[in-house]
Amino acid sequence: MGSIDIRWGDTLSSLASRFGTTISQLMNLNPQIQNANLIDAGTALSVPGDGAISGSQGQSASLSLPDEPVSGNVQDWVQQAIQVLEASGVPASALDASDIETIIEHESGGNPNAINNWDSNAAAGDPSRGLMQTIGSTFDAYKLPGHDDIYNPVDNIVAGVRYAISRYGSLSNVPGIVSLAQGGSYVGY
Repeated sequence: MGSIDIRWGDTLSSLASRFGTTISQLMNLNPQIQNANLIDAGTALSVPGDGAISGSQGQSASLSLPDEPVSGNVQDWVQQAIQVLEASGVPASALDASDIETIIEHESGGNPNAINNWDSNAAAGDPSRGLMQTIGSTFDAYKLPGHDDIYNPVDNIVAGVRYAISRYGSLSNVPGIVSLAQGGSYVGY
């Protein structure tokens, strides 16, 4: 038996297909899953075999979550980032802490050192990193002066929020937030 970390957009159905098993078998291997329609990105999942993806991708589906301790907590980091964003001119009405925390939960599981090692960005040499899972070029385009560390929780939130507002008009329009509000699964931004 292998283990993978669930990535955003995964469903038990898609994982069962990817690993040549069934939803029931995945549920049996993972008694921590109480609802087959609710799995969280960054959570470890036991899978049959060695955890390698079958088919043409041929790579492990993982979000690297280092074991080193992280000081602080998501709520504090979000509040600090909101203060920085407001000071830079982003209106408070555009900064919903709950939406930011939801994005963080699904993108990185709250680990500011998370690195996505599986998608096309990683294959191109610019993996998504940090709490909001921003790639380096996006981080550089949306960071604020003095907030230059992609792994710094506050800096990452600042850049990720500025990007989300620029791209979607508001945090509430981020695809994952919209999908969850409509009773669906989270989808990445």
